[in-house]
Amino acid sequence: MNTANKTLQAPWWRRWRGRLIVAGLLIVTLVGWRLMNPPKPPAPPPMGTVEKGDITQVVQAAGVLQAKTRVDVGAQVSGQIRELHVQLGQQVKKGDLLVSLDPELARNEVAQAEAALAQQRALLEARQVDLASARREAERQKRLLAGQATAGLEAERAENDLAKLEADARGQSAVLQRLQADLARAQLRLGYTRITAPMDGTVVNLPVQVGQTVIAVQITPVMLTLADLGTITVRTKVPEVDIQSVKVGQKASFLTLSGQGQRYEGRVRVIQPVPERSGNAVFYNVLFDVANADGQLFSDMTVQVDIETGSAQGVLTIPVVALGEREKDGRQLVTVVEGEQNKQSPRRVRTGLQDGARVQVLEGLKAGEKVLLAPPSAADAASAPASSASAS
Repeated sequence: MNTANKTLQAPWWRRWRGRLIVAGLLIVTLVGWRLMNPPKPPAPPPMGTVEKGDITQVVQAAGVLQAKTRVDVGAQVSGQIRELHVQLGQQVKKGDLLVSLDPELARNEVAQAEAALAQQRALLEARQVDLASARREAERQKRLLAGQATAGLEAERAENDLAKLEADARGQSAVLQRLQADLARAQLRLGYTRITAPMDGTVVNLPVQVGQTVIAVQITPVMLTLADLGTITVRTKVPEVDIQSVKVGQKASFLTLSGQGQRYEGRVRVIQPVPERSGNAVFYNVLFDVANADGQLFSDMTVQVDIETGSAQGVLTIPVVALGEREKDGRQLVTVVEGEQNKQSPRRVRTGLQDGARVQVLEGLKAGEKVLLAPPSAADAASAPASSASAS
């Protein structure tokens, strides 16, 4: 009992002495470790440098390849297809025979027109004989009337008969001309049974077969389609937001998805003013041509097109990610990082061309300055002055 009472009556620091010693040693150890291993300074923010470089601005858009010249060859007369003289993919020259229709009906029409024309010629010849006789009788009556050897009534009747025959001969001549036109039309329709190539090209569509009957009454039936694949037109759908930077004559190019990755180049030829809509999106068709001498490009291929809308060499540039939103006056906000303490201050700059990674600086920054690689906040925009620093 006495021993327990003595323990309870001892000062508190004696009872906790061991623990206090251990705690003190731990504190001394931690302080020594911290003194030997000071904390690393905070990493500088990600920055980009204002430096000179070359900028090539491009508009990227999806495109489809088409033959520059494409012709649907149709049948101008009705009939049954007797023979196809070409195959799909075959190269043809202008004037080559493509399709033969059954010519019997057209031949019959020609024969009927020839017979009608011959009949009319015979009738006109008979009228010419009667006209010559009437002319002689009228002359005879004139002579008799001059010698008072006939009555005036007879001479007048001869003149009337002559006039009637002359009018009838003119009518028969007109009928002859009409029948000649009918014969020419029948011969032309007979020629239409032989369908020939209107141009040099490749057969890219052949929707008919031998034995098929085509009816050319209201709509001309398409027998086949020819395309000149020596020159390919690229139809590119440029979004509304980019179309104002695209001009006729600008360089345009694309890579094919297959083959050796060859790049084909051309110049913008046409910007169609009427847009196409896809939902709420508006697109404008931009056309340019490329040579296809090696025949590696085919119609309806899809490609990714690059249209070069501007370029500049040796100009001040910064990374695009440093830019904030564009303001009403066209300027954009950047955060400039200055000094060893990396002091940050907002600044408004004017920009020009951009290539997706870097943007041209026209006004507001100088070569060698650092900018923060992050868009400035709204608070920065409110406090930023309009800088008068010029690009140099």
